[in-house]
Amino acid sequence: MKGRHRRHFLLDPDIGHLNHGSYGATPLPVLRAQWDWQRQMETRTVEFHVRRQDALLRQARAPIAEYLGADLDNTAFVVNTTTAMNWVAHGLPLGPGDQVLLNDHEYGAVFRCWRVFAAERGFEVVSAPLALGENLIECLERHVNPRTRAVVVSHITSATAQLLPVAEVGAWARQKGIWSIVDGAHAPGHIELDLEHLGVDFYMGNLHKWLWAPKGAALLWVAPDCQKWIKPLVVSWGVDPIHPIEEPAWVAWVQMQATRDPSSFLAAPAGLEYQLRYHQPLAESHCYRRMGRLTRQMQELGAQPLPWGHLKMRAFEWPFPQDPLALHRTLFEKHRVELPVYRWGEKLLVRFCLQHYVDDAELDRALQGLSESRVAARFL
Repeated sequence: MKGRHRRHFLLDPDIGHLNHGSYGATPLPVLRAQWDWQRQMETRTVEFHVRRQDALLRQARAPIAEYLGADLDNTAFVVNTTTAMNWVAHGLPLGPGDQVLLNDHEYGAVFRCWRVFAAERGFEVVSAPLALGENLIECLERHVNPRTRAVVVSHITSATAQLLPVAEVGAWARQKGIWSIVDGAHAPGHIELDLEHLGVDFYMGNLHKWLWAPKGAALLWVAPDCQKWIKPLVVSWGVDPIHPIEEPAWVAWVQMQATRDPSSFLAAPAGLEYQLRYHQPLAESHCYRRMGRLTRQMQELGAQPLPWGHLKMRAFEWPFPQDPLALHRTLFEKHRVELPVYRWGEKLLVRFCLQHYVDDAELDRALQGLSESRVAARFL
């Protein structure tokens, strides 16, 4: 079957883009909205930045916040979830003797962020080994202690594509008196969200992955009682009596970072409009059916599917001894598919991320490439 709505994208027709989860793919209607904002910015640049930008950003955030179940004043635009994680790590009062608890499914850049701040300020980062299918709360209970001040957890993990129970983590953390920080990079537009009722302290999610916004658009949500901890990473005008703005102080600190192009933020509502018009619910069920068929085909090749939370992404353990970079390169150069192959601990994983633009012929090429690599591996 031909990929649905492929005409809406600038994707190279010769390449099977099976890795939507890493960077997304922006539809043409959304790109046109971004270009229109850039034209407005360049036509009257002083008026745009000085007299219009703040109100426009608030106006653009409103439908996104509503869609994600968030109060507008508890949200701010950021360029990506990694930046948002840095805002939180920078602001929380952590120091010698404190611990921050993660698990070993967390994203590499998130680990690096916390470890850099830990080295600078003297606190400790703990990585709890979480077995596939294990109860997350039981895992965290084994590693929490009186020095634990915060827990960091993904809503959907990147490497293993696991849907984690973040509401349960939020309740558990509140009971322990520690901060809960959720990396929701893969969540907005992928699963239903009601941020005000998740019960967590900090939540950050990309809009450019599954909600179709341009690159450089994400949202940071902060519970009202934690907004005092958001301190500026980049000190610009922010909250200043000479430049009064309508936003809460913490939002102003986050969004006012000197002169920059805000068009990705302003075009984010166009991504939401695309989602509502073209993608749900029919396209989502189409992706889920296709993932079910793909799972059966991968199992026939000998791959072991990791537990699946009914997502548009799934990781598979590839049991044949191969170099992940070499296999990735072969799949791209010979079979013309972009498919992540990487190591997670001792496992070699292949991760498929499906969207409605994917062509069945592209999946067939990936399966053919994996089949050939399986045969080749037997002779290594």
